[in-house]
Amino acid sequence: MTQIIYGIHPVKEALKSSHLQIEKILIGTPNPSPLLQSILDQANQRKIPVTWTTRQILERMTKGGVHQNVLGFVQDISYVDVKGIFSHWKKEGTKALFLILDGIQDPQNFGSLIRTACGCGVHGIIIPKDRSVGITPAVIKASAGATAHLPIARVVNLAMTIDALKKEGIWIYGASGEAKELIYQLDLTMDSAIVIGAEGKGIRPLVKKKCDRLFSIPMRSPLSSFNASVSGGMILYEVMRQRFMKG
Repeated sequence: MTQIIYGIHPVKEALKSSHLQIEKILIGTPNPSPLLQSILDQANQRKIPVTWTTRQILERMTKGGVHQNVLGFVQDISYVDVKGIFSHWKKEGTKALFLILDGIQDPQNFGSLIRTACGCGVHGIIIPKDRSVGITPAVIKASAGATAHLPIARVVNLAMTIDALKKEGIWIYGASGEAKELIYQLDLTMDSAIVIGAEGKGIRPLVKKKCDRLFSIPMRSPLSSFNASVSGGMILYEVMRQRFMKG
């Protein structure tokens, strides 16, 4: 099966990726910008067919998405298993950092979290098979193409997967608005996995019980929590800060 990706950054990142196979690219303007021209040059180098079409056709194909006059057909982006994520971590040879997303359903939030995770050196993302958005064209667009570079595992049982992480010596930290311990009080320099729950609902009780420690992000407002993607960004950059300081 094929899947569409659209937008300049997602298509450019897909062209750079070693594990994505682009079958064809559609261009929706007769006068490509310099950024589109760079995509055309890369496609020619990789001998990927390019078809010239209209902006209106791209709008129909992307259902009104911001396509920036470019769309690509790729072989279906596949998930990896948890062993594949472990392999990626061990190949890197650095302290483990995984992101577990318990029921994120908004494509924009998921895409933003993928992009941030990729920038912060996360070795892999784990999501549940049910009650969670998967890898869709909207998610790929929101991630600015980061989906092409970061392994994502989709599992049937998050609690059992957390047990597998613990057997590898990985500490599980859960973000919870009710937790008294603040993120700044944690030592995040060890092999770690961060759990972030669904928008509004948080981490499910069974998954929360599996966490070694729960933490919160301090807020100076009556709001109960930050948006999931904003929380993820603050948490992952705190991990980076601690690890850089430790050297």
